Amino acid sequence: MNYSIRLIAFLLIGFNSFSQETLIKIKKDTSSSMMTLFKPHKLTSFGLSFQSQVLFGKGGPERGMGLQVHLNNKLSLGFASFNSMDRRDDRNGMAPEPRQRFSALTLEATPMANKVFHLSFPLAIGRIQEESPIYLYGNLYSSSMPQPGRMSLNSQGPRALGIQPGINLEVNLFKYVKVFGGANYRFAFGEEKTRGMSRAAGTIGVKVGVFDYRKKR
Repeated sequence: MNYSIRLIAFLLIGFNSFSQETLIKIKKDTSSSMMTLFKPHKLTSFGLSFQSQVLFGKGGPERGMGLQVHLNNKLSLGFASFNSMDRRDDRNGMAPEPRQRFSALTLEATPMANKVFHLSFPLAIGRIQEESPIYLYGNLYSSSMPQPGRMSLNSQGPRALGIQPGINLEVNLFKYVKVFGGANYRFAFGEEKTRGMSRAAGTIGVKVGVFDYRKKR
């Protein structure tokens, strides 16, 4: 009987001391700062640039124009528009592939932008819009057979979600001018997507602007 009482008293004392240590540790942990996987970086520089590029590949060339805001000379956010260009072998607008318009938000990572030669990784996400030619003959429109008269574009074609990742090799020509060339692939998603919306393309272009304006301390 005495042995049982002593055992119970020992267990109670041990449990009491363990509880006090646990409470102390919890108080210490809750008072410390939160640990996160990604640490936010202070904004040390910013910039603004205009971008012009040409995409070439299946479906004919496209011209792209965009505006970017640069953060810490490593990450840029902006928007861009890509539009099909007139083909030299298709002066009458009779190309088998319909024209495309891709309007997108852009995100681009450039880990080592200060080096003369460096890589960048652009990503564009937006809407793909197909435009088919419509021929005007008198007061009638026809989208099947070409007729004499003025040609217009039908902007009510199929639409789809476009995601376009890529990789570019950039060269810092001057402090405010960069040229680049690379490749990308445009994926199309949605019920109205067509085979011509998805495409691989090469690209060459130029960026003009302020890329690394340092904030004064």
